[in-house]
Amino acid sequence: MGGSCKWPPLPIDAVVSTSAALLLLVLVSVVICVAGIVVVGRARRIARGGDGESPASRDDTKRLLTENWALVEQTARDTGMSEDEIARVRANLAGLDQG
Repeated sequence: MGGSCKWPPLPIDAVVSTSAALLLLVLVSVVICVAGIVVVGRARRIARGGDGESPASRDDTKRLLTENWALVEQTARDTGMSEDEIARVRANLAGLDQG
């Protein structure tokens, strides 16, 4: 067993076939990765609620903030909002700032 095992040289068709198989494998891998990225991106967008917020959702948020205004105002002050900023939010909720 002292001799080294030498493989006979591959014919050119075998080399081309191997290269084509590897190229095909890489292309399939890229397509799978891109498809996965697209699917995950769409799932994240759907989980966030889409690109825009529906008018009904905005109305519900305004109603909730208006009903709990004392707590909202106190939290705003505690987190450092100025009186002018709080007044603008109140005017927006009341529908006075439609511009």
